[in-house]
Amino acid sequence: MDKIRLSLAQTRRFSNYSDGITWLRTQVRGLDTDLIVLPENWVGTRVLSNEEFNEFVEMLRVIAEGVNALVIGGAVYVNINGKNVSVCPMVSEKGLINYSEKIYPSRATGERMGISSGNRLGIVDVNGWRVGCIICVDAMYPELPRLLARHGVDIIINPSSISVDRVPLWRSLGLIRAFENSAYFASAMGTGYKYPDGRDVLGGSFVASPNGEFILTVDLGNEGLFTAIIDYNEIEYARSRRGYVDDLRNNSLSNILVSITNA
Repeated sequence: MDKIRLSLAQTRRFSNYSDGITWLRTQVRGLDTDLIVLPENWVGTRVLSNEEFNEFVEMLRVIAEGVNALVIGGAVYVNINGKNVSVCPMVSEKGLINYSEKIYPSRATGERMGISSGNRLGIVDVNGWRVGCIICVDAMYPELPRLLARHGVDIIINPSSISVDRVPLWRSLGLIRAFENSAYFASAMGTGYKYPDGRDVLGGSFVASPNGEFILTVDLGNEGLFTAIIDYNEIEYARSRRGYVDDLRNNSLSNILVSITNA
């Protein structure tokens, strides 16, 4: 499929997943899309048990089946074998088909005091496109999106929670990650709440193309589902022209000599 429809949810932070799913149901009525992306912690910051996570995933599955789309369920905290981890569920009509974990919980917000580092990045093939998920601040570590790119990912999904003063930075980061990895970068961001340090979170969701342009930007404070049509020809052009990912596939950085001397 040369083109697919990508829908970003920019939504408030709900106190529980039942309320969040109720909101999402109202938004997807009549929606024609292939891929839905939710923000980080859009259903709250309480750590879910395994049973609660499974119930949340089943609710997403019903939505995915009804819309006939892949749903990237944002990111939620889950207790897995006694360890609290941030998880991005990737859900189709079949249920949970893959998931990513946040590799580096935020030090700046104190997140890593209660959330452990993950060790998994999930990739799903859908309609001829390869989709991978990087949770929020993990996008700041270029090695992680590049790892997805080296596995042929066409869309880097980034469920995020970004303070309003950092939105311009995050959009610039998305342009760079898209360009250097010859892939689309799509960030769904929450709105209408505050950071732990009191800064406002007002959204700013966007889709960046592999050729250095925004395909979609969502205004601050707006809530809803926002859809962009993305074109695989943009990816083919970027990869054939620049070859960034092929260069790293074919060459090892271990062969590079780094020389340090005294002035």
